[in-house]
Amino acid sequence: MAFDTSKLFQAYQSHETIKEYLDDLVQRFSTKIEIFSQAVSYEGREIRTVRICPDVKQPPRSPNNRWCILIDAGIHAREWITVSVALFIVHQLLEQDEISAKSFRRFEWIILPLLNPDGYEYSREHNKMWRKTRRPLGARNQRRSCVGVDCNRNFNVAWTIGSTRFCSLLYRGERPFSERETKNVRDLFRKLRPSCKFYLSLHSYAKTILYPRAYTRTLPRNWQMQQTIAEAGATAMLKATGVRYRCGSAATVLHQPVGGSSIDYAHDIEKVPVALVMEVASKGFHPPEAQIQRICEESWIGIGAMVNCLAANFRTTLKGSGTLHLR
Repeated sequence: MAFDTSKLFQAYQSHETIKEYLDDLVQRFSTKIEIFSQAVSYEGREIRTVRICPDVKQPPRSPNNRWCILIDAGIHAREWITVSVALFIVHQLLEQDEISAKSFRRFEWIILPLLNPDGYEYSREHNKMWRKTRRPLGARNQRRSCVGVDCNRNFNVAWTIGSTRFCSLLYRGERPFSERETKNVRDLFRKLRPSCKFYLSLHSYAKTILYPRAYTRTLPRNWQMQQTIAEAGATAMLKATGVRYRCGSAATVLHQPVGGSSIDYAHDIEKVPVALVMEVASKGFHPPEAQIQRICEESWIGIGAMVNCLAANFRTTLKGSGTLHLR
């Protein structure tokens, strides 16, 4: 029986329902989508990443011409709306056939719609404000009263800035990539070298589009390009919906250094030219379900505009290896 998509964006979906939806898409759009990778969370949940392009059955293009976009969502468990936005991107590309748009079909879209499934399900079922993973902390032979690591403090860049307190919502982990969930993202970047040109991590709910760096106010050499792309998204959303996004470097906008972030890892370590956080405009982490569709549509306008800007104005960056002019 086909999956009923009519109510997909009328409610927040469970991890199991997301799996069913992706399975259905693979059946219905077998030439345009595949499960690109499949990891397992600490509690044993599948972490699926999909690859969408005009024909996934064709042999991959040469690395110099194969441009990829990597998008993830749900890195923080309580940010439910980001998972809906990621699913909406998949829905638009496939079910609305947006992958046929000229600028969109230049890319392979790699989408990780639920990065932290354990935390997400715990947030849905037990504690709405839960942020971290769900791995128990401390030695096995000791009472382990604290649980979880903030995935966005667990990447191997300026990691020492993060909190060392087990019970903190911002706990960085015992070491970089201590979590299966962040190792999975690291492995995705390694698979995509050097073709990944745009990394977008979806968060909520500050109405901002941020670029590196988060750990220092020292800007990367290509900050103006990233600012231009971020502003393209913000301008498109403002014109279409009246919602105003602020753009800038993460450390400047947040007014404090953040270590171990995914955008800094993507940019500084993996040499991805454009690495952005989009803090989706919503009413809190769990906006009313009646607003999900509207927020997803609004966010898609901004994301599409950023991709179009990258494709239209920065072809030299796309053709390059992604290793130049970043620092």
